[in-house]
Amino acid sequence: MHAILTPTADPGSAVRRFFGRLLHGDDLLVALLEVAVILGFALLSSRILKRVARRIVQRADDGDPNTLTEREQRAQTFAQLLAYTGNIVIGLAAVLGILNIFIDIGPILAGAGVVGLAVAVGGQTIVRDFITGFFLLTEQQFAVGDRVRIGTVEGVVHRITLRMVVLRGDDGALHYVANGSISAVSNLSHARTGGAKPPAAAGR
Repeated sequence: MHAILTPTADPGSAVRRFFGRLLHGDDLLVALLEVAVILGFALLSSRILKRVARRIVQRADDGDPNTLTEREQRAQTFAQLLAYTGNIVIGLAAVLGILNIFIDIGPILAGAGVVGLAVAVGGQTIVRDFITGFFLLTEQQFAVGDRVRIGTVEGVVHRITLRMVVLRGDDGALHYVANGSISAVSNLSHARTGGAKPPAAAGR
């Protein structure tokens, strides 16, 4: 892929060149085709990822709809994490690819270090959430379907991501707990070999 526009020192000139190029049929057609290819590849990758996640859950399913085994819990947790993280990577790659069609993102990426330093100051909470989420998953402290108590919140684990844990309370309400705020977890299902499957979520 080639960049239609290379950033210049004059933003006004860059904008004029950008729209000037798009007014030429050949450049516009090539750009649209490249965008279509990137979006198509991203959509296909997302669907494949979703199918892989579904297959992981299906392979772990023991066929009993009344109980949720530990193997099923781990499979659901891993499948959710795979789909969540994978779609973020696919989306970011697609955005960068499309931007690169219209502007040269090389200088932007080169200057990302300075921007990253500024973002890091305000993004420490997010980083802490991701680090804590990573250890929660690798240490397998709990899984989807477990009944846990986090601070004053108690419920069945509905979803786990690197960013947060979602619990469904007894009243059906969803509680979103940032991973970075978790200091202690009580797994109320830890001593069980299997538990009742949580009711299907009406929506996320």
